[in-house]
Amino acid sequence: MNEKNIYPFPGRGVVKIGGARGNCLLPLISDLASRVKNGEKWILVHGASGYMEELSSICGLEPHYVQSPGGFRSRFTGKLEKELFVYACNALSVRIMSLFSSVGLNAGLLYPEENPTAVAKRKDVLKIVENGRKKLLRGNYSGTVISFDTSPVERLWEKGVLPVLPPLALDVESGEGINVDGDRLAAASAIHLGAQVMVILSNVSGLLKDPEDPGTLIKKAGLSDWEELEKYASGNMKRKLLASYEALKGGTPVVRICDSRTAYPLSGGLEGGGTELCQ
Repeated sequence: MNEKNIYPFPGRGVVKIGGARGNCLLPLISDLASRVKNGEKWILVHGASGYMEELSSICGLEPHYVQSPGGFRSRFTGKLEKELFVYACNALSVRIMSLFSSVGLNAGLLYPEENPTAVAKRKDVLKIVENGRKKLLRGNYSGTVISFDTSPVERLWEKGVLPVLPPLALDVESGEGINVDGDRLAAASAIHLGAQVMVILSNVSGLLKDPEDPGTLIKKAGLSDWEELEKYASGNMKRKLLASYEALKGGTPVVRICDSRTAYPLSGGLEGGGTELCQ
């Protein structure tokens, strides 16, 4: 792939690429590597849902999806699911590191049990809605980020290395890595690192008024428009919008939700592609 004539990005940025099927990893590797080689400071957060689905299928483990009272859909993470998810994260992280190496960029994996950045509190009990009734589901092994240590990221940046974060965090009680939402992990990273932009790459072109019509893309909106924006977010986009809100409220000036399937997903997003959300 030929390098694009990219404009320099001053400051720090966080880019998150989804792990679901349909996302394109290779274009981001080339695009991001070019920008880091030009002296920019980025951190890459990745998802792992696609790898998790493959592993679950191989193991004959039927996924258990639940919905929160707020309408957020997620996969229940029991003890076995947690172990599989950690394995899925490791497998994808290794692939990402290898791909960056192939284009001449050093990337450093920040695994929570060895180089902890995010610390999370495990949510053992989930409040869910099933058949129209609210229930409590116990034995969950996912969590919510409660703090973020920037020093491991800073050390890698000083060496010219790209930090890579899987969607895992150090459980504050057990000291083990547990599943956290990748979009919200990216938001926590952006807030604590003082990033000038957070870019969320997905398998859609951005936030659409009609998910079936790319022509309904919302190109730009701000915090004052949030109540209206929430009407258009469904499925996985609800969590991306929540993460965007958290980042903006936490001080990140701009969040962009863009398409990972383009030739230059990061640079294209910075130059006006996708949906721009600002304070």
